[in-house]
Amino acid sequence: MWRRLQNIFYSLRTYADLSPDIQTRQRINRFLRSRSPLSAEEWFEQFWSDRKIFKQVADFVYTHMSNYSGLEFSRVRPEDRLNEDLQFPLVCWFDWQLSLCEDFFQSFGVDMSDRFDPETLSTIEDLVTYLNHQVLSVNHSNGQ
Repeated sequence: MWRRLQNIFYSLRTYADLSPDIQTRQRINRFLRSRSPLSAEEWFEQFWSDRKIFKQVADFVYTHMSNYSGLEFSRVRPEDRLNEDLQFPLVCWFDWQLSLCEDFFQSFGVDMSDRFDPETLSTIEDLVTYLNHQVLSVNHSNGQ
């Protein structure tokens, strides 16, 4: 009986350690509310269309990163830093990188699970550019 209670306690503590920090998420969303929200189409047109980013990649980031982080991505800008500004390690579930790789594979047929390292990316622009490059690499190797 004691062991079972101890296991439940450890499970709850581990769950809390691996869960998003809701207070940090709320604080960042409060900060982001000072910016005008953009639709996915506006976000693409304003920030990505002239950088030769595929619209599908921009839409993927707009939608999926919001799901992983709980942040209002309609207010996120390319220069926002993943760790310092958006606090991704704190506001996301511990395995958001795995989810990103799985979702990216489902959306684009690109398996980047063996090479995706978010620590090498500083900003949202870096992330979008990296993901776009992954799609370009596959299209290029397929002769498209």
